[in-house]
Amino acid sequence: MNQEQPSNKNTNEEVDLIVFFNLIGNALNKLLNFVKSIFIGLYRLFIFTIREIFLNIKIIAAVTIMAIIIGYVLDSQKQKVYYSEMFVAPKFQSKYELINNISYYNSLIRVRDVEELSNQFNINEEEAKSLVNFEIEIGPESKNEQLESFNGFLKTLDSTTKTKITFEDYLDNRNIYTANIFLLRARSLNYKIFKKLEQGLSKSISNEFSDIEKKKRDSVLMLEKENLEQSLVEVRKLKDAYLDVLQKESEKNVVSSNLGSSLGLQVEKTETKEDQLLTREIEILNKLNAIKKELVVNDEVFEKISSFKEKGLLEDVWYKNYKIILPLLALFLLTLLGSFIKFYKHVINYK
Repeated sequence: MNQEQPSNKNTNEEVDLIVFFNLIGNALNKLLNFVKSIFIGLYRLFIFTIREIFLNIKIIAAVTIMAIIIGYVLDSQKQKVYYSEMFVAPKFQSKYELINNISYYNSLIRVRDVEELSNQFNINEEEAKSLVNFEIEIGPESKNEQLESFNGFLKTLDSTTKTKITFEDYLDNRNIYTANIFLLRARSLNYKIFKKLEQGLSKSISNEFSDIEKKKRDSVLMLEKENLEQSLVEVRKLKDAYLDVLQKESEKNVVSSNLGSSLGLQVEKTETKEDQLLTREIEILNKLNAIKKELVVNDEVFEKISSFKEKGLLEDVWYKNYKIILPLLALFLLTLLGSFIKFYKHVINYK
C-alpha cells in the first residue's frame, strides 16, 4: 500500500509536466502563426500593389508626367522667396516686446498695411509689399546654458517647490518666453532688403519698460561702485598707516635689538594686518572691475549675436515645390479613384 502512493504521485507529476509543456507548445505555435500571418499579409499587399501598378502602368505614367510638367510650369511662374536669419539676445526683459512685435509685423503683412510697415522699418512701399512673414524661435543652447537657466529658475522658488521640479520637467515645460537667445527669420521677395529689416527690428525692440530696467540696473551698479571706491580709499589709508607702523617698528627694533643683545633681553614684535588689508584691497578691485565689465558688456537692450546677411538665401523647401507636390497628390487621387471604382463594381456585382 505504501509502495503504490509514491508511484501515483510520480505519475501525477509527469502528467502535470506534460500538460505544462503542451500549453507552452500551443502558445508558441499561436505566436509563430500570428507572426507568419503578418508577413503573409504584407507580402500579399505588396504583390497586390505591384500588380495594380503593372496593370495600370500607362495611366500612372501619363498622370505622373503630366503632374510633373504642370509642377515645373507653376514653379517657374511663382515668385521666388528669400530668407535670412539672425540670432539675438534681448536684455532687460525686452524679449516680451520682441515676441509681441513679431506677431504685430505678421499681422500687418496679412492685412497688407504697407504704410505702417514702411514706418516700422523705414523702407519704401515697394519694399514693404515684398515682405512675406517673420518667424521667431528659441535659439540653440548648450547643456551648460540650460543648467544656468534652470538654476536661475530655482532661485525664484521656495525650498519646498524646488524639491518637486527636476531638470527634465523644466525643459519639457519651457516655452518661448523662458529663452534668452532667439532665432529671427525674415522672408521677403526682395533679396536685398534684410539689412534694412535688421535696423528696423533693433529700433523697435527698445521700449519704456526695458529702458527703465536698464536705468535701475545702472543706478544700482553706480551706487555700488561708489561704495566700493570709498571702501578702497579707507583700506588704502589703513594699509599706509600699517606700513608706517612697520617702518617705525623696524627702526625701533634695530636699536632695541642692539640694546637687548647687550643687556640680554628679548624684544617682542607688534602684530600687523597688512596681509589682510592687501587681500581686501584685491577683492574690492575685482568687484570694481566686474562692475565696469557689466556696464560695458550689457550696455544695450538688444544684442545681436549674428546679423542678417546683405543678401538673402533662396528658399527651396520640398513641400513648397509644385513639381514634387503635384505628382504625389496626383498619385494619391488616382489611388483613391481606382479604389472607389473597384468598390463600386464590387457593390454592383454583389449577390
